[in-house]
Amino acid sequence: MKKILALCALALTVGYAQAQTTAGRMMIGGGIGYTTQTNESSFGDTKSNQLNINPQFGYFVVDNLAIGLTADYYKTKYTQPIPLSPGGEADITFITTILSPFARYYVFTPNEKFAFYAEASAGIGFSTTDNNYYNSADPSDEDIKSKSFNARLSPGFCYFFNEKWALDLQLNGISYSSNDPNTDSDVEDDKISSFTVGTSSLNPSLGFRYFIGK
Repeated sequence: MKKILALCALALTVGYAQAQTTAGRMMIGGGIGYTTQTNESSFGDTKSNQLNINPQFGYFVVDNLAIGLTADYYKTKYTQPIPLSPGGEADITFITTILSPFARYYVFTPNEKFAFYAEASAGIGFSTTDNNYYNSADPSDEDIKSKSFNARLSPGFCYFFNEKWALDLQLNGISYSSNDPNTDSDVEDDKISSFTVGTSSLNPSLGFRYFIGK
């Protein structure tokens, strides 16, 4: 009798956890961060500040499979000394926006609170570089615009705190990127492509997910 009751209890808890990823439910996640750094040199201090906002929304089309969209926004500003102009400074600002549709599939372990997942995504990014030093030297200069394509297959591990919240540990896995550093340039061979796989791509990141719906 005790074994039967234990099995029934295990079945109920497994169903309770996996109910978070049933068809019709929604998943909201992402993060926000701000970093600042100062590097000293004989010419003066170089300062950098970065703001990043990364919201994500997913919808479970079938049990354990969610599709959705991730929007990444990065703004980085560098302030650096001008060697030939004592006391002078140049500001360089990079702004990048990336939109990435994704698909994520969960596989639960015997422990109902833990699950592995695989996430595939592909996105297009647009960046703008504003360098006020060069623009002030030549007022005809305009902001440099670039475009990129990124594709990634990411393995991950998930811990479910309760029926609403979960913690993600994600690895970069396999990734491909292609970047056009200046879309207004007439140069045809200035594109840069890279493919990454193996230990060098294992850069873990943490994130939270909130599950809503029926």
